Amino acid sequence: MVLSKSTAAYGFVLVCAAAGAIFWLLRPDLVIETPALVLLFVVVVSSVALMCGGQWYVHSRFPERHFVGHNEVGGFIIAIAGSLYGVVLGFLTVAAWQHFTEARQLVAQESAAAADTWHMAVGLPAAVRTRVRYDMVRYSNRIVSNEWPLMRHGGFDKECDVLIMDAISAAGTFRPKDLLASNAQNATLQQLGVLHDVRQRRLSENGGAIVPFEWFVLILGAICVTCFCWLFGVANKNVHLLMTASVTIIIASTLVLLFELQYPFRTSLRIGPDDWIAEIHHIELMQNGAQMDMRM
Repeated sequence: MVLSKSTAAYGFVLVCAAAGAIFWLLRPDLVIETPALVLLFVVVVSSVALMCGGQWYVHSRFPERHFVGHNEVGGFIIAIAGSLYGVVLGFLTVAAWQHFTEARQLVAQESAAAADTWHMAVGLPAAVRTRVRYDMVRYSNRIVSNEWPLMRHGGFDKECDVLIMDAISAAGTFRPKDLLASNAQNATLQQLGVLHDVRQRRLSENGGAIVPFEWFVLILGAICVTCFCWLFGVANKNVHLLMTASVTIIIASTLVLLFELQYPFRTSLRIGPDDWIAEIHHIELMQNGAQMDMRM
């Protein structure tokens, strides 16, 4: 049996789509590092080619009257199926957006806690104050230069944990001789505790917000909804293809956005270390200011 050119072309599209899916599963790190616009373009073009090619192939194999006769019933079914899929897609999109927003808030809280620790150490004895502030300055600089690049690959800087524990040891082991030192010790340890806890939460947020099974459900639902568009009959086949392409573009674009939002520190839409850079500049300003007690 000799395959027609159209069948061969559609088979080529299927092979390319399958190869892309396998590559995604085997090398997710490269997909994460792909620029958002490039990923959006590739996914949308591939999805539209696959869905429109499938519709064209199906309608070329059967008479058009077989599709037109079921338009009325099919309209009710696609409305129900589309609504159910929209609820699931919307729910997971909100969950990923909240995951991303919470990660951004944690970055702001952590950098603020580091700055507050540096300030609260003002009432500590000179040697302890210098050690705590030195740890906070080193911690902030290592976050920007070391940990942020490591987080893009799912890692973190172990030295940052050592610096926090060193500051806690310095502030917690000395015996205050007056109320001023006692209050400064309590305030400094409180901020260090916040810094430690928020850091752990930030690192845990570096994982994906959507588990593989949820992705499987989303992709399966997207295939069902878009393939259902094939079962309608329209007088103008080009208009029908345009309708299917529009549905495919909307769903594919939303899935790409969902993928970008689920990794707050790894994709092209990742959160940058801007808060930490601002915190470093603030400490430098305090050290170079007129207030002597703000200097290390």
